[in-house]
Amino acid sequence: MPKRAVGEYEPHIQIAMEIFSAAEACRRENIALRSILRKQGLSDPAIQSRVRRLLKIPDLDETGAQMLKKLCEETIKRLRDHDAQEVLARIEPIGGVQ
Repeated sequence: MPKRAVGEYEPHIQIAMEIFSAAEACRRENIALRSILRKQGLSDPAIQSRVRRLLKIPDLDETGAQMLKKLCEETIKRLRDHDAQEVLARIEPIGGVQ
């Protein structure tokens, strides 16, 4: 299946894709900042501890970017399924019911 440009999708799918792109940009920035902090001698657990303390969030298994990515992927999947169901509902059956 060939890839389509963002503009070729329905508007609601375009929105989900743009949100995912923003999350990816945040993820890349996060990686760069973590790299800088590692070069300054901080370990990953120390960085995560400081982030949690600054944001005052409970321990999470997923980062914010991971949660957003999962949400976008699930949204796109559900919207595609919904669109397919809507199209199928509009199709008039031809011939007798089997």
